[in-house]
Amino acid sequence: MTAYHDNLANQIVKLLGGSSNIVRVSHCTTRLRFQLKQTPIENIKEIKSLPDVISVIHTGGLFQIVIGTHVEKLYQSILPLLKPQKHTSVSHWMGAIINTITGIFHPLLWLLSAGGILKGFVVLLSNLGWITIDSGTYRILFSAADTIFFFLPIFLGYTAAKYFNSNPLFSMTIAGALVHPEIITHVNWLFSQQITGQEVPSENFMGLPILYLNYSTSVIPILFATWFNVRLEQALPKNLSTFLYNWLTPFLCLILTIPITFLVIGPLSTLIANMISNGVLYLYHASPELAGGVIGATWQILVVFGIHWCLVPIMMNNIAVDGYSLIIPLLIPAIFGQVGACLGVFFKTQNRNTRCYAGSAAITALFGVTEPAIYGITLSRKWPFIFACLSAAIGSSIIASFHVKSYSMGLLSLFSFIQVISPQGVDNTVIVCILAALLTLILSFILTYFFSPHSHDDAKIIEQNSPSISPLPSSYPKNYLQIASPLSGEVIPLSMVDDPTFSSEIMGKGIAIRPDNGTLFAPFDGYVTSIFNPHHAIGLKSEQGIELLIHIGLDTVKLQGDGFSLLVHTGEKITEGMPLIQFDLNKITQLGFDSTTPILITNSHDYFEVLSTNETYVNTGDRLLTTL
Repeated sequence: MTAYHDNLANQIVKLLGGSSNIVRVSHCTTRLRFQLKQTPIENIKEIKSLPDVISVIHTGGLFQIVIGTHVEKLYQSILPLLKPQKHTSVSHWMGAIINTITGIFHPLLWLLSAGGILKGFVVLLSNLGWITIDSGTYRILFSAADTIFFFLPIFLGYTAAKYFNSNPLFSMTIAGALVHPEIITHVNWLFSQQITGQEVPSENFMGLPILYLNYSTSVIPILFATWFNVRLEQALPKNLSTFLYNWLTPFLCLILTIPITFLVIGPLSTLIANMISNGVLYLYHASPELAGGVIGATWQILVVFGIHWCLVPIMMNNIAVDGYSLIIPLLIPAIFGQVGACLGVFFKTQNRNTRCYAGSAAITALFGVTEPAIYGITLSRKWPFIFACLSAAIGSSIIASFHVKSYSMGLLSLFSFIQVISPQGVDNTVIVCILAALLTLILSFILTYFFSPHSHDDAKIIEQNSPSISPLPSSYPKNYLQIASPLSGEVIPLSMVDDPTFSSEIMGKGIAIRPDNGTLFAPFDGYVTSIFNPHHAIGLKSEQGIELLIHIGLDTVKLQGDGFSLLVHTGEKITEGMPLIQFDLNKITQLGFDSTTPILITNSHDYFEVLSTNETYVNTGDRLLTTL
């Protein structure tokens, strides 16, 4: 903090009506977010004229002041000026929700971005053959990159507690209980019991039934659990002695919050998260091109209103559950649309200050911070912003049509191309993503340069330091194993299977097929490891060590083998394309059973990644899964 930032902070607080008018303040990458009792409309113009203030936005119940990348210093100068405020009801709940999500996720933003980029580089180095997955170098680098994602509930517990002004050790303890090995092991055992058709014993906690779920890498449950624990602390009598308070708060966390999280908060919040995620995926699979166009066109609009943070938990949940996100790649063209529009203004304008700021904003946007471009250049001129959004809609639609996936979470930027490189290597989806982004940039530039009205508006300048970026080398996988499809039919993402024991990937990653014929074939050379009575599921192991579980239909154990004919026995050697089980598909569907067949790699933890085909329909023998 400096005297300059202290002076600017005093001016902002004064113009906002004083500290008594400010309920809460938080910040994101480039702007301050205020929750105010009354909006000082008459002072907005004066606030805009302050040094380093790029723009002022009042929407969604929030008063936002766009500052730039040094917003953290100003934020630290503002905090001491504010009086403690009690939590009060807010008329605009959306504003409060956005403010909360921003405050919780922002401290992790750069760490998530660094982890995602490093993870992409590790994949790239592995595919180039420079490091091997069984080397010490790989293990250490992968552990460094994956730590933030693997222990995400604990990290989120810490930031959530800090945001709610609570002891972060309590929420970290709650998160630790959720991912404790005792719980994870029991969840896996329960699933194995269900898969084999054996009776699944029920357990209870003081008479209340327990629903065991795998909360590893989850996002939503720990947020609700932390909020609940904070409210529990606030409900304690204020006249307790310091000794009693310091003893009682952690005890209540252990004896009340953690059990309630397992009994109520965890299952309910997981259900909500899955419903939202499945809804987004349903729209995507219904029409990828339309979904891509809408998301690409509206993303920067969401940024303007400050509600883009609401999608962050959904994207993080998709990566945690599925291992990838289909939404993140659709947002990349939105970045390049703003870059193209800024370059269009740069070459079109004759104003030296505007040209300097437009060039700087374009570079900043390439590295993931688009607010200077939006508020300093494109939005104020209207048409460049519109052209950028329209161009992004086209680019995102192209990306969606090729089902491009992002395998890690990070700040949207030039580095995002690394995060869409699958463990297989640089395939067509990566090339499509790069070309679609370049097309968006070029189209946005052309539309802005030739069709936007000329503007002589001056713009403020924000100095940015931009590191150089080396071009991404093109490579293809060198050490991967492929699994052929044992069935022909419609391909269903595992996350959309109507059975949480499969969709949660407790027993491993994979995919599902809705078959159109009644013969199951061997997907590789290997042998039969197990046959589950009554012949509705089979376990296989390839010569390379891939352990596969194929479960024909959902809940088909109830058929007691009726309609299933086993063609092999346990321990028998198999070759790819060899028939294993014949089943009466018509009988299964006529009796009301879902024929969707999950295909799981039960030892997927032994591999860096498991990738599924991008096709919506496969024939027997087509590539279905790939392990790296």
